[in-house]
Amino acid sequence: MERMAEYHRSADSTVRTVTNAYDKAQKDIEIEINKIFRTFSKNGQLDPTEARKILNQRIPNPLLKMAKKTYPKIKDEKIRRWLLTRMNAPAYRARITRLEALKEQIYLQSKVIADVEIQATTKGYMKTTNEAYYRTMYDIHRGLGVGFEFASLPNQVIETIIKNPWSGKQFSERIWANTEQLADNITEVITAGFMNGVGIHKMVLDLSERMNVGRHVANRLVRTETTYMANAAEMESYLEAEIDEYMFIATMDLRTSTKCQQQDKKVYKTKDAKPGVNMPPMHTYCRSTTRAFFGPDTLKNIQRRARNPITGKNELVPASMAYPEWIEKYGQAA
Repeated sequence: MERMAEYHRSADSTVRTVTNAYDKAQKDIEIEINKIFRTFSKNGQLDPTEARKILNQRIPNPLLKMAKKTYPKIKDEKIRRWLLTRMNAPAYRARITRLEALKEQIYLQSKVIADVEIQATTKGYMKTTNEAYYRTMYDIHRGLGVGFEFASLPNQVIETIIKNPWSGKQFSERIWANTEQLADNITEVITAGFMNGVGIHKMVLDLSERMNVGRHVANRLVRTETTYMANAAEMESYLEAEIDEYMFIATMDLRTSTKCQQQDKKVYKTKDAKPGVNMPPMHTYCRSTTRAFFGPDTLKNIQRRARNPITGKNELVPASMAYPEWIEKYGQAA
C-alpha cells in the first residue's frame, strides 16, 4: 500500500500543474469581465437592459490575435486542429458582438487548460507506469527469493496502458469532455449574470465556484487514472514473470470503500484481471493495489500498513489479516 501512496504523492505535482492552468484561465476571464464592468457599469452594477445593449455591440474580433499567440504553445494535435479551424473561420475575421467574443475567449481558455492537462498527465502516467512495473518486479524477486532476467517494459505496452479506455473513455477524451462542460458552465454563469443584472462581485464568486468544480473533476481524474496506470503496470510485471495469480489488497483505514473491503485478499487469475471488477480502481479515488500470489505462504512473515482509527497513526499488522478482521478489531472503537 505504501507504493500506491507514493504514486499518488508523485501525482501531486501533476495536480498542481493542472490547478495552475485553471487558476490562470480564471484570472484571464476575470480580467475580461472587469474590463466590461469598469467601462460600462456604475458602482459595480449593470442594468440588465443596458447590459444587453452593451453585449450586443459589434466589435472587431479580438480573438484572431489571441489565437495566433496561443497556437504555437499548444502541443495536443486535436486541440491544434480545433484552434486552426477556429482561426480560419470567417467569423474570426469579422466583427462580432461583445458577448460572442467573451464566449469565444472562454472556450479558448478551456482548450488551453485541456492542453496543459493532457501534457502533464501523460508525462505523469508514463512515470507511474514505469515505476510500478519495475518496483513490482523487484518485489517479485524478493518474494521468490531468486533473481531472474526480465524484459524492460516496451514503449508500445506503456502506450497501450495509457491509451486504454478502461472506464469507457480514454483519459484525454475525458479531459476534452470535462473542459467542454466547464466552458459551457462558465458561459452560462457569465451570460446569465450580465442579463440578470448580477454585480461583478457575485459574478466573480459564481465563476470561482464553477472553476472549483472543474478543478475537482480534474483532480479526481488524475487520482483515479494514477491508480489504474500503476495496477495495469503491475499486471504486466506478473505476466512477464509468469505469475498466474494476484491478490487484491485494499487500504486499511476507515475511508476504504465497501467494494474494496469486500475484495481485500481475494485471489484472481492474472489473465482475467479487469479494472472495476477484480482489479483496482474499483471506483473514483480508489487507492487499492495488488500483490503477486505465490500460494498459501504468500503473506507468511509479512506485515501490511494500516491506519489505527483510534490514534490516527499508521501501524503494521499481519499481512494475513483481511479488512473484515481489521475493522472488527479496531473499527468498533473508533
